[in-house]
Amino acid sequence: MPSPPSPQLSLQKLFKKGLKCHREGRIGQAESCYRKILRLDPTSLEAREMARILETKPGSLQELLPPSSSNLGADPATLAARAGEFLAEGKNQLAIDCLRRLTELRPDSLQAHLRLGEVLERTEDFKGAAKSYQRALDLQPASADLHCHLARALFRGGAPREAAELYQRALAIDPKRYDIYNDLGLMLTNVGNFGAAIEAFKRSLRLNPKCAKTIAGLGYLFENKGDFISASEAYRDAIKLDPALTAAYVDLGFILYGLGEVVEAADYFERLRAMHPDSAEATANLGIIHLLQGNFAAGWAEYEARRRVGIGEGRVLAQRQWKGDPLVGAPILLHAEQGFGDTLQFVRYVPLVAARGGRVVLEVQPGLRRLLSRTDGATQVVSRGEPLLEFVWQCPLPSLPLAFGTELNTIPAQVPYVYPDPALVDEWREKLRRSGRRIGFVWGGNPEMQRDRLRSVPLDALMPILKVPAITFYSLQVGSPSEQVKNLPADVRVIDLAPQLRDFADTAAAVANLDLTITVDTSVAHLAGAMGRPLWLMLNKGCDWRWHLDREDSPWYPTVRLFRQSAIGEWKDVVGRIEHELRASPSLQCAEPGRPE
Repeated sequence: MPSPPSPQLSLQKLFKKGLKCHREGRIGQAESCYRKILRLDPTSLEAREMARILETKPGSLQELLPPSSSNLGADPATLAARAGEFLAEGKNQLAIDCLRRLTELRPDSLQAHLRLGEVLERTEDFKGAAKSYQRALDLQPASADLHCHLARALFRGGAPREAAELYQRALAIDPKRYDIYNDLGLMLTNVGNFGAAIEAFKRSLRLNPKCAKTIAGLGYLFENKGDFISASEAYRDAIKLDPALTAAYVDLGFILYGLGEVVEAADYFERLRAMHPDSAEATANLGIIHLLQGNFAAGWAEYEARRRVGIGEGRVLAQRQWKGDPLVGAPILLHAEQGFGDTLQFVRYVPLVAARGGRVVLEVQPGLRRLLSRTDGATQVVSRGEPLLEFVWQCPLPSLPLAFGTELNTIPAQVPYVYPDPALVDEWREKLRRSGRRIGFVWGGNPEMQRDRLRSVPLDALMPILKVPAITFYSLQVGSPSEQVKNLPADVRVIDLAPQLRDFADTAAAVANLDLTITVDTSVAHLAGAMGRPLWLMLNKGCDWRWHLDREDSPWYPTVRLFRQSAIGEWKDVVGRIEHELRASPSLQCAEPGRPE
């Protein structure tokens, strides 16, 4: 979720540019950068010290580059300059060490406390950042900017109420700051206080009617409310006002994708990449669109950029990533990167890696460990966080299709490739022993996931399905959406299995004993598909890339049938078609689940 930007970041980029010019001997350009920083922030100790060095020793930077933080010295100006150098090189902890020492030497230096807060916030130490900002604010209590710095850190640290109060105090100090109203609107949007948020955005626009960031903020508010048409219009307006507002291109592309306007979404991501060729956001999202369209050759390569934009765990390993090289018995770590569904989809590649000569160590989420311990081709299966044996190669599971050069017609789709424990299957056969058809149900994804409201459906909207006679419905739903079972009318009975589902091993054993599973796009869909079980999948208009476009079947899972929305947010037609099919197929029976030989 967006948080108000920090003006210090732009100054830091300018400082980094000055250092680069300084190192390369372009002294005039370096001095220009330092002087510009001082015009924008006359209190910048870093820029002042670098300008001094240019005057006295134009070609020297070595005195500012100690090998470690063990000998920081006691000169405040040099400490400030060292901190700036470390920040420019991404050495955040060394910068923190310098700035902490500087605050000890100069406890009355507002800038030292502010800089320290900035770096701590950048490293997501929000508690420490708030403490530093508070010290700076104590030194200058009439500063609206310092109130905003502290508000942002408190909000990001989980204290939205205190953050809102600080924004209000900032506005009391400077009531004509449209940017503060905008920041307040973003914060209120993020906590779901839409009424107060829209009022804050309106006040911002009264002060500056052509502020592209505020109009984009309104788009973000509409998006969070579920009004995607208004959100797309707001993002378009923001881009018209400021064609360089890169965040609006990303947000608009997401919205258009969700609306099913894939070609237009791709156009905005292409425009973003034309402006910023190194944009990971543009490349990763274009990769997703190519995968959705079945253009795997471009899609897999571009999808690799996902790891630079926070999709997945962002894990960095010293071992080389495997890209199809000969393995000749070398140990290789295949590790889960994203959600449960992604792991279940791509674990199909494990036996293929083993067939290439790799000794596979498979690392998965704890909730999948018990189920996937039986994975063919894995010599060891561990939970994420457990000690690992030594390995030579590594590869995130979602990168395996790239390593194998997977095309639409070469997807390894032999099912089943996930097998439940036969003893558990027998246990659940007794638990689910009922006459008539047995159907499992999942209607909600993880509410914490971005745009979950697009794929999830309220349970009461499924009432026509739940009233089809001669069917026993079982809820496989876990998490907060499972509470909806308690609100069903008395004449509708759904047996809630959530209390008995300890992990995916239990869910798999339950699914093995069902005639059919009906679900929205969640990990249970991938589970049933990987087990080769009958699956009906309810898909939103702008669905995930792996379900592709327009088709009713899946090249990934032969036993799935897809029921797609015809319009965004409209589930009535999907529910009606499923109800009709259930009433027209009374003979659907449960087949014996597949088991490994």
